[in-house]
Parts: sequence; C-alpha cells; structure tokens
Amino acid sequence: MVFLLLLGVALAAAGLVGWRAYDDAQKGYKAFNNAKVWAQWLSEAGPQRGQADFHPQACALAAPKEEQPPLAILLEGSGRELLLSTESSQGGDVQAISPSDGSWRACEQVLREARGALSGLRNPYSGEVQASTAHCSAGDPKTAGAIVLEKAKPSLMEPRPLQYTMLEAEDLIRAPLKLRVSVCDRWGQTRPVADLDF
Repeated sequence: MVFLLLLGVALAAAGLVGWRAYDDAQKGYKAFNNAKVWAQWLSEAGPQRGQADFHPQACALAAPKEEQPPLAILLEGSGRELLLSTESSQGGDVQAISPSDGSWRACEQVLREARGALSGLRNPYSGEVQASTAHCSAGDPKTAGAIVLEKAKPSLMEPRPLQYTMLEAEDLIRAPLKLRVSVCDRWGQTRPVADLDF
C-alpha cells in the first residue's frame, strides 16, 4: 500500500514537472515569435524611415537639412557684391520640427500604443504589452520574454566584426542604425533573433 502511495506521488511530481516544462517551452516559443515580429517591422521600416510620409513620425529619420544659396547684396556705391549666408543664429539651422525628441523611448512608446504597429503583442511571461529592456537578468523575472535591442558601434579597423552595445531608451535614432534583436528567456539568457538595418 505504501509503495502504491509513493508511486502515485512520484507520478504526480513527474507530471507536474513535465507540465511546467511544456508551459515554459510554449512561453519561450511565443516570446521568440514576438521578437521575430519586432525584427520584421524594424527591418521593413528601415529603408522607409527617410520618406516624408513615414509613419510613425517618432521613428523617422531626421529631415535632411536644406541648403539655401547665399544672398547677394550690392554694396552702395562700390559696385561690389557682399555674399551673406542665409543661415543665422536666429534660426537658419532650424530643422523640421518633429513631434518626437528623436529617442528610442519616443519611438517605442508610439509602437506600443493602442493603435501602434506592435500593440497587439503580449509578453507571454507577464501578459503585458511586449516591451524592450536594456539587458536580460536572471535575478529580475520582469525581463523574461522582453526584447533586447543592441546597436552596432562603428569599427575603426576593418574587417573587424561589429561590436554591439545596448540601445538605451534615451539613445537617438534619427540616423540609420544596425541593430541586433534578441529575446530574454526565463533564466535571464539572451537568445539572438536577427541582425538588421533600421
């Protein structure tokens, strides 16, 4: 009788461990697929970010500065022209005003809004709208399932492999970037998903 009781407990424990492993594998799979959706959106948006009608504007490239020809003024009585630059300290360098501060924070916020391009994605571990994090941490369960974005640093010596650093919330994204997209697993490890141009 005791043997059957112990066997029942062992089978129940094995079933529980198996169910937990299956559940964790499903969450990891969903998190990886969410990261693939992010990578796809970022890589498709990359070539279009410089267009005037790109949406969302918070993720667009900086508007190119328009060159204005210098203004020529004929100096009275001298017969000589004086070339004046149309750029002045009073606003000649002002670029098109954008509703964004040009940071990754502003872009991600728009993407995660109710009608944003990535708003339908949920972190399978937390149930919250999918978000990015600076790094994965085994000690912080909130990072499980989060997207990690890293930007490439320029290499001074070619053909040295690119070095990547974290894309922080305050980093400016107004110029083209090479990004690496990864996802955090439950144990705080980073799983690479894609390298892309944004």
